[in-house]
Amino acid sequence: MRFNYLNLLLAPAMLLVVSCGGEEKKPVADSAEKKETEFNYIADRFADIQVLRYEVEGFDELPLQQKELAYYLSEAALCGRDIFYDQKYRHNIRIRKSLETILETYTGDKNSDNYKKFETYAKRFFFSNGVHHHYASVKMIPECSFDYFKSLIEGSDAAKLPLDGMSKEDFLALLQKAVYDPNVDGKTVDLSPGIDNVKASANNFYEGVTQKEAEAFYKNLQAAHPGDKSPWGINSKLVKENGKIVEKVWKSGGMYTQAIDKIIYWLTKASTVAENDVQKQTIEKLIKFYQSGNPKDFDDYSISWVSDTASRIDAVNGFIEVYADAIGKKGAFE
Repeated sequence: MRFNYLNLLLAPAMLLVVSCGGEEKKPVADSAEKKETEFNYIADRFADIQVLRYEVEGFDELPLQQKELAYYLSEAALCGRDIFYDQKYRHNIRIRKSLETILETYTGDKNSDNYKKFETYAKRFFFSNGVHHHYASVKMIPECSFDYFKSLIEGSDAAKLPLDGMSKEDFLALLQKAVYDPNVDGKTVDLSPGIDNVKASANNFYEGVTQKEAEAFYKNLQAAHPGDKSPWGINSKLVKENGKIVEKVWKSGGMYTQAIDKIIYWLTKASTVAENDVQKQTIEKLIKFYQSGNPKDFDDYSISWVSDTASRIDAVNGFIEVYADAIGKKGAFE
């Protein structure tokens, strides 16, 4: 049996790809043969990134139940992929689909210097989960010109482009600003002093809301629930509608309900093969959080997760790190 999965380690210049091989290990006869059979840890290098992989020893020794659990938890994580892209920037998914369409259907020369530059940009985009650098937060600009990028679009399958009702002209104009203009949504999170950091940041946690309004919203929410230390806003987006600020929540029946319902589906299957009662309870608390969208339920899950010290298979799933939000309220899907 061979089992493969991705473990994404977002360090300044490294993506870690984990491959769990099930091949039987054979003794190495001599140094020459050893050199030929040594595992290649370097998968790729591009821009400021090195992609590494490694073999995880002992996976085949796990009982089938634990392998099944690892699979279900991995699937639950993958279902949230679009949430993270969308959180980082409102145009990320449209851009990603455009890049995928070019990579899959472009009929022109794929050996030219310009195409290689495009490929490098695509890799950087996929690694960073969007147009902004994974560490520096600034927009990454392709080294190939927009005219060349436009020719790639024109030479690809138009039926697969994410136009979503837009004209081709408007679509290209959007891409030019979102991908090529460093002055448009230039940083995922802008913490510069003396400015409205919420409005200056390109992330998609707020829509039509100022920093003062966002801070006042959560100050009032906390005041209405004295003693409740739940992470208010961890799994929501603030939007101004008809002059009123409302919360749009990532949960079943809320934002990205189809993706979250799939997460719940895989977590439910994972709970049936949990290693012990504590792990089963932890997974069930996470399911409850995704169903309710209540930050208090996420607190309960987190406490249960920390208390599980016996399980061998572990996973992180939820809205956790808040550094992508200028005021540290919104959790990125992880």
